[in-house]
Amino acid sequence: MVRLLDEMLCLFPFEQPIFQDAGLKTTFVGHPLVDELEERRLTGVERDGRLVGLFPGSREREVSRLFPMMIGTARRLRETKPELRFEAPAASPALGAMMRRMLEEAGGDVGIKVTDGGSHALMQRAVCAVIASGTATLEAAYFGLPYCLVYKVTWSTYLLGRMLVKLDHIGLVNILAGEGGVEEFIQADADPVVVAASMERFLDHPEQREALCVLLAETASKLGGTGAHERAARAVAGWFGK
Repeated sequence: MVRLLDEMLCLFPFEQPIFQDAGLKTTFVGHPLVDELEERRLTGVERDGRLVGLFPGSREREVSRLFPMMIGTARRLRETKPELRFEAPAASPALGAMMRRMLEEAGGDVGIKVTDGGSHALMQRAVCAVIASGTATLEAAYFGLPYCLVYKVTWSTYLLGRMLVKLDHIGLVNILAGEGGVEEFIQADADPVVVAASMERFLDHPEQREALCVLLAETASKLGGTGAHERAARAVAGWFGK
């Protein structure tokens, strides 16, 4: 990359020193996601203390691995907190149909409402959430939604990843923050019993939610604020000027 590229525009601040140390000129322009999310911020909306968000991902394989666990988590939480409601926004109508079939196959009333879209609104209404690792975790951080991260892949992929990846955390928020403030439940740890216990800590201890919200706000501030598109365009325009 150092040989082939004149300059790299970085979305995350931790990327810049990595490539600069290798000899590549870099400019941190921020994450364009911020502009999109700011447009979707709701006004006058309060969080519902009885609403928990379930975000199983945007790909079929993710949903097939994670949504059954989320159903089990909801069932377990309702045993002691029957007043709870759950919403699970589907990334597409096809995934929504798939998630509704999973609910039917699971049987019983677990209080989960599957919606077609609406993830950003839910992130601003729910009191806490279970979220698949990915961009949705950054979105939740921006909207100040306390959550735990879950992630499951095939065991062969997981074992290969463990050999190659040398990171303490896989969640973007934890990587940006430089600490494990967001609980991460990977592979076998992504279990209804464990995840339900994490949600109970949020539900029963407002101070834990508030502490995480502070960390999420600090992390979101590292995304560069609005205007990433313009900053990137200016950097590119500079090369045309030369």
